[in-house]
Amino acid sequence: MPVKILRARQILDACAVPTIEVDLVTELGLFRIGVPSTDIKRAQEAVQLRDNDPEMYMGKGVANAVKNINTIIAPELIKMGYEVTQQKEIDNFLLTLDGTENRSRLGANSILCVSIVVAKAGAAKKGVPLYRHISDLGEVSSIFLPVPHFTILSGGVLTCNSLPFEEYTVLPIGATSYTEAVRIGTDFYHKVKVLLEERFGVECTNFVADNGGFTAPFENHKDAITFLNQAIRQCEMQGKLMIGINASASSFYKDGAYDIDFKNPNSNPQEYLSADKLCELYLENMREFPVVSVEDPFNSEEWAAWSNITMRTQNQVLANNLTQTNLRQVSLVIEKKAANSVTLRLSQCATISELLDVFKILNSNKMGIVVMDRRGDTDDTFIADLVVGLGACQFKAGGPHHSERIGKYNQLLRIEEELGSKAKYAGKNYRPDPGAAGKKK
Repeated sequence: MPVKILRARQILDACAVPTIEVDLVTELGLFRIGVPSTDIKRAQEAVQLRDNDPEMYMGKGVANAVKNINTIIAPELIKMGYEVTQQKEIDNFLLTLDGTENRSRLGANSILCVSIVVAKAGAAKKGVPLYRHISDLGEVSSIFLPVPHFTILSGGVLTCNSLPFEEYTVLPIGATSYTEAVRIGTDFYHKVKVLLEERFGVECTNFVADNGGFTAPFENHKDAITFLNQAIRQCEMQGKLMIGINASASSFYKDGAYDIDFKNPNSNPQEYLSADKLCELYLENMREFPVVSVEDPFNSEEWAAWSNITMRTQNQVLANNLTQTNLRQVSLVIEKKAANSVTLRLSQCATISELLDVFKILNSNKMGIVVMDRRGDTDDTFIADLVVGLGACQFKAGGPHHSERIGKYNQLLRIEEELGSKAKYAGKNYRPDPGAAGKKK
């Protein structure tokens, strides 16, 4: 079942920034995918192609990337006559057609869109759900419904409040099913809204960050995490809800230290924290509160600090900015034992096959895996099938607020219903046994 028609267009993502949508037509019909976008440029990420025309979408248009699909990729792919089930061959063909290491000629966004829509068509050709097709591609034998990370409070560079850390999440690891996890997480989200309004006034919940978290005016980190812990207790959800912190520490790294008061223009350099002192802050939080995960706790160059905290805790140390879904970076993290869990983000790769290569090395080294969305996501639900298909056990798509996020959580509800009695919720087994990370099977 080869590709008959492949066409792309420019659409808007959830932040009203242009991104790409692709239609692929085979004898079975039309398949459509929209890729997440980002204007964040990190060293190890595949390059998303932007037009850089200040007169159009403030330079963020993707007309050239769309043109690359319609005039270069589409005719060449159709001419090759691949079956849509030949994912690896098609992905290799796309990378060869681009010919650059960072995918900058055709654009990673162009290539990724085609790769994903091929996977969707491939599942239809095989007559199986998309998550089953992904399991086959990833050579996964056991699938799970993941523990969701619901963003509750937002801070860092995403907001104007005083919080230094980017996200405060809750993980319903004590739920017995994904359906119950969604209920617990959303009930808590709404309860927090009420508690915030009681404390700060009704207007404080009018502003929700792009990641779905409330941007309440907490004075500092201790204030916020204490509030979150008290809210869990008030809801009588101890043991069911655990706390995750996304520090995104690179954003407040200055002159070899960490300025957790970086939003204050008069912050005192004498009060900056060393990596050791910041590590103690995280460990103290883990002892005092039900904190089970800390994401990007240090700057990406502070390898010794990463290895230190990973050695000192059995809780989750999650690498996101450090690894960027890059095989070389992931291999370094495993070698240096710099984290025990890693995020997977589609938009940091150019093809499904590249992401699967990263997944396989993580899986073989018993690393925790969190499939994550992007700030500039679309209403497409592909990554919901991806996390189930990979048996990744953790899923982070923000707070239960914006439709592009709710849609992904809803797709997981559908998958659990479809699996019926075979559905397994990861729950307390959301990552491999503590201490297993970095060890070969």
